[in-house]
Amino acid sequence: RVEKPDEVVAAGDVIQVKLIGIQKGEQPDQYKIALSIKQVTGNPWENVNETFSEGDKVTGKVTRCTNFGAFVEIAPGIEGLVHISEMSYKKRILKPEDVAKPGEVIPVVVKEIDAAKRRVSLSIRDAEGDPWMDVQEKYHVGQVVEGNLEKKENFGYFVSLEPGITGLLPKSGIKRSNQTSLIEKLKPGNTVTVIIEEIKPDERRITLGPGDSRDEGDWRDFTKDSQKSLGSLGEKLQQALKSKNEDT
Repeated sequence: RVEKPDEVVAAGDVIQVKLIGIQKGEQPDQYKIALSIKQVTGNPWENVNETFSEGDKVTGKVTRCTNFGAFVEIAPGIEGLVHISEMSYKKRILKPEDVAKPGEVIPVVVKEIDAAKRRVSLSIRDAEGDPWMDVQEKYHVGQVVEGNLEKKENFGYFVSLEPGITGLLPKSGIKRSNQTSLIEKLKPGNTVTVIIEEIKPDERRITLGPGDSRDEGDWRDFTKDSQKSLGSLGEKLQQALKSKNEDT
């Protein structure tokens, strides 16, 4: 989309044009000649499916922003929309201009192409990468980490482990801590030590516990292992007694 002629041509440029009309001017010896650059270059949408495919990562120039997203030109005459929901995995976007400003050249991923309607859906966040893709490589159950308190709710606290990765510290987990009163006094932005209790990448969920609950977990594991060991020993004694009775 061309807003100003000097975005396409400048004085002194040699260009190809097509004559599309001649009209008489106001004076007898004057004529108005209509020329077209667009008709010489052809319709770029005719071959858009050959030029781009869904999933392609390309660069484009931001042409304008609206309250619902940003329009990005990925090729001459081909403009796509980055909806505001496709702007970031890592933070909530209130204004498209917070991520992309007119005139900037940015990387985007082609999400969908509709040549008939001349529409292309684009994504900035997919070009940056989804932090949940490798979450299991960075975090594991039982790992103690530090995070920033993001928000407090009646059912628990949301804790940001890194941009785009937020876990929930349930109220029931807070009550297990030896420092419950200190945790309850925390304010958004404060640092809190937590332990990862469950990871569900497909649901984009991480359940957290207070950092000092690790000792309790270790004790529970020790108790379970001890019970298993005692159970195995009891079974062996019973088998030995049974064999002895059969021999006698």
